Amino acid sequence: MRKKLQEIGSTERHFFQGTFIRSGFKTYQEHHNPTLLLGNILDETQQLVTEHLWFNYTLGFLRLGELRRGDRVTFAARVASYQKGHWFDRQQDFRLTRPTRISRVDETERKHHALPIANKRALIGYIMCMNEAFYRENGRPFEDYYVAEFKQWWQTKTGTPFSVDH
Repeated sequence: MRKKLQEIGSTERHFFQGTFIRSGFKTYQEHHNPTLLLGNILDETQQLVTEHLWFNYTLGFLRLGELRRGDRVTFAARVASYQKGHWFDRQQDFRLTRPTRISRVDETERKHHALPIANKRALIGYIMCMNEAFYRENGRPFEDYYVAEFKQWWQTKTGTPFSVDH
């Protein structure tokens, strides 16, 4: 259980900082929902509150453009409790929800490509492209339909074919 998040409480929003690790998606039946993993989540006093948290890849994160491993972001969020584990062994834990006022901590000279904000299928394709080796090694879904959707979006947006090291 994330005790430090529990101590913060859920009565008001607080600012946090996290380091981008990777994107992913969760699956409900046949539908994929984009997610992103942030590590080393710090509170306003720069104290570590948890080692990692998964977030929905919301519009606020998407507007930052492409995030790369190590990019740091700040955001305001509320603490919320949830039940995790299998139905016969449920445990209460805590997470951060409804992130707003999302921004990069360090703007670098590195170009951050836009992501498909209005095309969820293309975003799933982007996530699959960026994690292809991991997904294939671990038997995770890697579906040509989504990848083609993203590559078409990329070609239209940039005028060049997509490559992982673009």
